[in-house]
Parts: sequence; structure tokens; C-alpha cells
Amino acid sequence: AASTPSTGGRTGTPGSTPGSRQDQSLVRLTEKFLTLVRGAEEGVLDLNWAAQQLAVKKRRIYDITNVLEGIGLVEKKSKNNIQWKGGGGGR
Repeated sequence: AASTPSTGGRTGTPGSTPGSRQDQSLVRLTEKFLTLVRGAEEGVLDLNWAAQQLAVKKRRIYDITNVLEGIGLVEKKSKNNIQWKGGGGGR
């Protein structure tokens, strides 16, 4: 039987239960997004390009960037570009 990864104390997406498929998909999408950001030149990422690469609606990208901006890991450079500020120098 496959085990479900721990939610690490996260409360989950509103309207979902912790560890639900919706939460897990958001976690996986965020991990993929961070890989794109860390691989971007000078840590600057075009959000339209990211949405295309991840095959998701831009709204989902905004959900991720709003949280990352709120905790100080990214900052908006322009309407459709963000820059990595977190550890690791953007890579």
C-alpha cells in the first residue's frame, strides 16, 4: 500500500482536507515552480512562460507566487515577472 506524505502541520487548501489530492497537487506544482525559478537567469521568471511550461492556468501560478511573496522568498519585478530572493542565490 502506498503511503501518503505527511502534511508537515500544514492546514491545507481552504475547502480541502489536509493531505487531500488537491493539497498534494498544489505541493507538487509548487515544487515544479520552484525548480523553474531556481533555474531562471538571475532568478527572474516570466509567469506566462511558467504557466505554459507547467500546463496550468495563470491563476494557479498567482496562488503560488502570492504565498512565496508573502513569506519573502520572491518579489514582483513587473506585472508578469518575479525574482527569487530566498536562499541559494536563485539556483
